[in-house]
Amino acid sequence: MSPQVTHLDAAENPDLTRRLREVGMLLLECEANGALCSPNPTGDWLADLFCQAPIFTAALREAAEAWSSSNDPEPAEVLPGCWLSPMPRFDRRRRTGYLVAVIITEAFLGCEQLSAMCHAARQDYKTTRRRLAGLGAVSYSDVPRLVTMVRYAVRDQLQLASVGTALESIGQQLAESYEEMNLLYTTIQSMSVVAQPARFVGIVCEELLATLPYTWIGAQLADDRDRLKKLAGEFIMAGEADHPAQTLSDPASRLLAKVSPDVPLVLDPVGNPAHAEFRALGRTVLVHPVSRDETVIGVLIAGEKCGPDLEVSSIDMKLLGATATSMAIFLENAALYEDLNAMFLGTLEALTASIDAKDTYTCGHSQRVAHLTQQLARAVGLDEHTVGRMHIAGLVHDVGKIGVPESVLTKPGRLTKQEFALMQKHPEIGHRILKDIPQLRDILPGVLHHHERFDGGGYPEGQAGNRIPVVARLISLADAFDAMSSTRTYRPALSRPAAMKEILDFAGTQFDPEFAPIFVKLDFSEYDRMFAEHQSPEQQASGETEEAA
Repeated sequence: MSPQVTHLDAAENPDLTRRLREVGMLLLECEANGALCSPNPTGDWLADLFCQAPIFTAALREAAEAWSSSNDPEPAEVLPGCWLSPMPRFDRRRRTGYLVAVIITEAFLGCEQLSAMCHAARQDYKTTRRRLAGLGAVSYSDVPRLVTMVRYAVRDQLQLASVGTALESIGQQLAESYEEMNLLYTTIQSMSVVAQPARFVGIVCEELLATLPYTWIGAQLADDRDRLKKLAGEFIMAGEADHPAQTLSDPASRLLAKVSPDVPLVLDPVGNPAHAEFRALGRTVLVHPVSRDETVIGVLIAGEKCGPDLEVSSIDMKLLGATATSMAIFLENAALYEDLNAMFLGTLEALTASIDAKDTYTCGHSQRVAHLTQQLARAVGLDEHTVGRMHIAGLVHDVGKIGVPESVLTKPGRLTKQEFALMQKHPEIGHRILKDIPQLRDILPGVLHHHERFDGGGYPEGQAGNRIPVVARLISLADAFDAMSSTRTYRPALSRPAAMKEILDFAGTQFDPEFAPIFVKLDFSEYDRMFAEHQSPEQQASGETEEAA
């Protein structure tokens, strides 16, 4: 049975054409009606001899008409000694033409049609006949064997082409899968920054920009504080757009009302008048909603496609869609984390506030120390995660006072030596209370050592210099400053300049000499607001009296 050729033609398979030519045969291609697909001169004398001869092309058309009625067309002798072996070409089961092998036998060299063909091809008859003889013209009995050989060769070439196409497709799929896996791997790795959702969204946009052929990638988030917390309404982008992010945010926000959950949207703001309101986003824009529970909470936008192909591809949609899904999960988890973190901090604040409230003069002390510790940590160059941990350390630094007798905590006047010894135990008590809470292990050194002195004269262990943990050195400054700024039963509060002078005078003895100069340059406006809020009516009245005096 003749092979049904689907993706093979003479022009695209020069190796097969060349090999048949080397054994004295031609491989031609014609349409279903027999018209040659490449009738122009080729520079090959044998191909031109047949393709330029009307007598042959007419015979080919006649043969094709006969072949059209057969599912398995047989070889035909169209001229004396000239045999054609057809192999039908198909496109979706419709016959579109043939690959035709031209087999020349000895009889062709003596036929009268050869002279007419030489004249049509403008070839010398004797020279052409000598060349044909040099090809080793076969006998009539060899034709069936050659037909079978050619069909096997075409079938093998067809299989090779199919395998090549499959390998190319697999290679493309592997490349696309690698891009997708690499992008998703990076996205998943970045999910560890759950406490910094804006940073995560920025990383996602940067990774998409490195993977997809677009000028910029942006994420517009819905104004939904319940689901998105601090990210509500934010526009975050990577890349260089024709307009600033502030300009892009407005049309990006309007997209939120136009997209449906999990349904991508392709825009052509330049060429499609219906998309003109989004012209600022550029040309060829791909939008994918970020949605959870059938609610759109944002959109991922790939703007201004670049490169030779400006059409949005399936891989573009696939990668943007997969990333949008991961982003939606992350944003939901980030909101839950923020809720849990707020609950955790609220619990700590309530606990420390109840301890501070035992003494009206220390009300709000832990919150103020936490605020100043956080400010100082940021000012000395610690990363934002560590800054957050320093805030918690400052909040719980005095939790051990819960184990100090209330008579000592609230005693008016100075403490006795024995009472001061009891007070000095609060860092160790606090350490024991918190040491079994896994989430607080990294801040325990701040609780235990915040009363150490830089010169080694502090407690409970007498550590000195840089052996004192950084968190403890930060808290020490904040704690001492708040104590100096607060009125006590045994002394009035120091003025701001006097407190600052104390900090600098004791740098290198009580305080870290590197941190102290940084501390005095902090912005104390929020601290002052907190301090005023925490004062009791009696303290406020006392302060007003002192100012009047």
